[in-house]
Amino acid sequence: MQSSGGKRASWRPIISNTPSLHHHHDVKPEKAPGVPMLTLIGIGGIIGAGFFLGCGVPIRLAGPSVLIAFLIGGILTAQVTGALTSIAVKEPEEGSFKVYADRYLGSYAGYLQGWIYYLTSVLTIASEAVAMAVFTHIWLPHIAEWLTASIYSIIILIINAFGVRNFDRVESFMSVVKIAALVGFILFAVLLISGLLTGMPHPAAFLSSSETFFTHGFTGLMQSMLIVVFAYAGIGVFATAAVKTPRGRDVELSAILTILILTVLYIMAVGFVIWFEPTQSVNTSISPFVLTLQRHGTIWLADIFNAAILIASFSVMAGAVFSSMQILYSLGETNEAPRFVKIQNQRGVQYGALLATAIGIALSLILAYALPSNVYQFLISASSFMTFFYWFVMLLTFISWRSRLRSASQSFQVSKLAFGAPVSSYVCLALIVALTIYALFQPSQRIAFYAFAAIYLLLTIAYWFVRKKIQKSAGS
Repeated sequence: MQSSGGKRASWRPIISNTPSLHHHHDVKPEKAPGVPMLTLIGIGGIIGAGFFLGCGVPIRLAGPSVLIAFLIGGILTAQVTGALTSIAVKEPEEGSFKVYADRYLGSYAGYLQGWIYYLTSVLTIASEAVAMAVFTHIWLPHIAEWLTASIYSIIILIINAFGVRNFDRVESFMSVVKIAALVGFILFAVLLISGLLTGMPHPAAFLSSSETFFTHGFTGLMQSMLIVVFAYAGIGVFATAAVKTPRGRDVELSAILTILILTVLYIMAVGFVIWFEPTQSVNTSISPFVLTLQRHGTIWLADIFNAAILIASFSVMAGAVFSSMQILYSLGETNEAPRFVKIQNQRGVQYGALLATAIGIALSLILAYALPSNVYQFLISASSFMTFFYWFVMLLTFISWRSRLRSASQSFQVSKLAFGAPVSSYVCLALIVALTIYALFQPSQRIAFYAFAAIYLLLTIAYWFVRKKIQKSAGS
């Protein structure tokens, strides 16, 4: 942590309503995890279909220059994570995304931050369900994907409704499986290129093609960033997992390692896909990694990888359902959501929030499959616009927090991940605006933006009724 104000602040537990696979109602407190475990939790909690299937979209949009996009995505993610954890060290709060915006930008910003974050979680769940249907379609091509996606959604909802005991152990196993799958793909590619494995027609297929590094120019690179960000969007899981350890140095080191390792794995894996496959042959009807293994490996190897990424989507989806319930419940407690979302049983299962989330997932799937555009791309694009929004608000919150503490001559520390702050924070704000504008030139992404804009408008209208309700409740 970079110190400001002269006095060194100590790390404290960080609590955040971000997608987490490690907080269930019947899980007892465990021994504080060390750096290796926190890093595993961070990486494992982020990697899902957003990368294993979603990376096909930016690869087509940017060509080989998508590698730069993933590097920029890692830096942007680091800045936002550093902004969040910097405030959380000084003022640890449950529901940090919303609470901090409320405190430093006003009730309207806090209200929007809470609801946008909740809806992002719902869209993430729906997109993972659609991705799981795509993965399953390889084995069961005659079953409609909408039906498979619905079945997976129901299974995840049932798991959360009954609070399966020791499910956190299952999730930890899932994290190891998907990390191993990604590392395994990279090792396979290295062995294939080195000539130790047969099956590749030309050891430098990409280099001998007519494709240039910037296949679609600078515009293609910028347009790809919207989907690239989705692959990093779950980084908030680390802040939630960090609550298990009071050791500040462990938290800081694990956060840095998580983003560094994740970015390196992403760039290496995508780099090998581009090496093996022409970028225009990649899409979201099949995972680019499975496609590569089918053409340059063996069918059984592709099937194993497909099963591993199915597990990856399942684990991310399970955690997103739980966290979405927690977010909605907290909105209900502040009277910013309907009262029924606070209904829960004696075991603490929040049935009201679960029912609302189930309805949200169903509506997302119906809307997605009813649209003429690519179902999966619509969902991840809409979710990415929402991610841009709450990242933007988080950076604004950080700037306001830093300015207020400086004015009050209070000591504070800035995470090393937010290097260059506050200048870097302003640069990231400008980058988010620029990326949003570039995304609007893509027809499929433009439709998703319209959906986001409509949701934003509805939430703004609803806010005035909510504010009156809160004021009336406070006055009575």
